[in-house]
Amino acid sequence: MPKTPVYNIAGEKVSDIDLSENLFAMKPVPTLIHQMVVADQANRRSAIAHTKTRGNVRGGGRKPWKQKGTGRARVGSIRSPLWRGGGIIFGPSKEKNFSKKVNTIQFRKSLYMVLSDQLSSKALFILSDLPVGEIKSKKLEKDIEAFAKKLNISGKINVIISKPDKNIERSARNLDRIDVLKVSEITPYKLLSKKFTLIVKDALPVIEKTYNLKKSAKTTVSTK
Repeated sequence: MPKTPVYNIAGEKVSDIDLSENLFAMKPVPTLIHQMVVADQANRRSAIAHTKTRGNVRGGGRKPWKQKGTGRARVGSIRSPLWRGGGIIFGPSKEKNFSKKVNTIQFRKSLYMVLSDQLSSKALFILSDLPVGEIKSKKLEKDIEAFAKKLNISGKINVIISKPDKNIERSARNLDRIDVLKVSEITPYKLLSKKFTLIVKDALPVIEKTYNLKKSAKTTVSTK
C-alpha cells in the first residue's frame, strides 16, 4: 500500500497516510491515457469555421447557357465550385460533431494511472487542509507560493477539493498558476495539463467513491 507524507499549508510534514492501492498503484498504459486525452480535447472542440456547398449558396438555379452550340464548356449552375462565387468543395462545416464517447471503466482506469504516475514521480502532494476564510486571491496565492517554495515545486498546480467551496474557487479564479478542481471535475487531461497536483486530504475518500471501478461499465462519461 503506497504511503506518502501529509503536509500543512506551510509545507511542514504533519503525518503520513496510507493511500488506496487501487487508486495510487496502477501501472500506467500510455495508449489508454492518450486515448482519454484525445477524447477530452475532442469533446471540448466546437465547430466554428463554416463554408457553403453549391447547394447552400443563394442563386444558381438557372442554367447559364444552353448545353450545346455555344462553343463553351457545359455548365449547369453559376454556383459550381469551379466558378468564382460558387460553393466550396470539402470545406469545414459548423454542423460537424467532434465529440467522442468514453467508456466509464477506461476513463476511471486512466485517471488512476495518471494519479499513480504523479505520485511515483513526486508530482503529487497531500494537504491536510486548505483554510481560506474569505475570498482573497492574494492570500491564497501567497499561501500556495510559500508551500511550493518549501517543497521545491516549480510550475503550475492543480488543487483538488472534495466539495464546492466558494471562498477557494473564487480566490483562485484569476490566478494563472493555480487551478482549483472539485472531485467531480477531474479528468486525465486536466491533471496532465499542470505539472503538479495538490489533493486536500478529505478529497481522497471522495475520489475513490466517485470513481469506483466496480460501477457498471455500460455507462459512458462525458469529458466536457
